[in-house]
Amino acid sequence: MNFYGINYLQTQSNLNDYFKYAIIFSTLFVLVVVFSLYMRHRLQTKYRDLTIIAFLFLLFISGVQYSDYANSENIHSQSSQMVNFVKLLAREKNVGVDAILSSSVQLSDGVIVKINDNYYRVNLSADQNTYSLVRIGLINPDITIIK
Repeated sequence: MNFYGINYLQTQSNLNDYFKYAIIFSTLFVLVVVFSLYMRHRLQTKYRDLTIIAFLFLLFISGVQYSDYANSENIHSQSSQMVNFVKLLAREKNVGVDAILSSSVQLSDGVIVKINDNYYRVNLSADQNTYSLVRIGLINPDITIIK
């Protein structure tokens, strides 16, 4: 079972988003270069064809990125909720934020948190405004800590 520290929760970034942005901007750069070559050499249709191909590829990648945008916003929102929850729990239990580890990067009902050497299951209310902690024991105490 993996447990995540506060540093991992705060710096978690989606590498796929950065990769998609790099592809979009590089395709946009290629589109500008090929279009300027087409404008310079209007009689050569290969530049026009390359411009159309680059534009269609950019349009396709932008559409994929937009459809993934809503999903990634939801995930980032839940990750930031988990960071705030860990900070709140640290204040309530009078421990440092580094002493709290969670089994998930997203705040959800049933997530397991480790506070010092004790394990708790988080029970969230339906509106996620209140929670309760239930002390639990792990059947397999082998955990991996990712900070």
